[in-house]
Amino acid sequence: MRTYTNNVAIFPLSTVLFPEGVLSLRIFETRYLDMVSRCLKHDIPFGVNMIIEGQEVGKAARCYEVGTLAKIVNWDRSADGLLQIEAVGCQRFRILDAEVSKGELITASINVLDDLPAVPVPDELCKLTDILQKVLKKERVNISFDAPVFNDANWVGCRLTEVLPMEEAIRQRLLEIDDPIERLHMILGLFAAR
Repeated sequence: MRTYTNNVAIFPLSTVLFPEGVLSLRIFETRYLDMVSRCLKHDIPFGVNMIIEGQEVGKAARCYEVGTLAKIVNWDRSADGLLQIEAVGCQRFRILDAEVSKGELITASINVLDDLPAVPVPDELCKLTDILQKVLKKERVNISFDAPVFNDANWVGCRLTEVLPMEEAIRQRLLEIDDPIERLHMILGLFAAR
């Protein structure tokens, strides 16, 4: 996948997408049908940013600056004629400058943030890995539970943030953290606050 840093289409949502996370969307607005067509034709990602103010439909919403690039990996038309897509989160980015078209599509110049390093989960935070494995077993996720990713603090933190119940604003804050260990400590703090 090529990474474009100018004229990136932004899809404002009321949720947060993390790198390697999966996002399923039903597309019906003209602006997003055009966006999906362009992304598929040119094999380019679109940006997913959480909404600060506004809604997912209608007038362009105001979004947080930090979001995640999403690559479309599957698409289909549903029986009701809507376009259904599945996208995977790729890289985090920060919006530098944005414009809204007449059709209310947001496009932005972005700065792609560095991939976070693979850092082992510290011993004192291993209980978070155990929690993640329990949740994924309940959801019957098809993954080997002795896979190396379960010792990658960044991967564990991202997956925990996706599956644990929390306010979306907290998920956004966790997305913005550049230190995988700090993210895990913040997640652990959420358990202590309950």
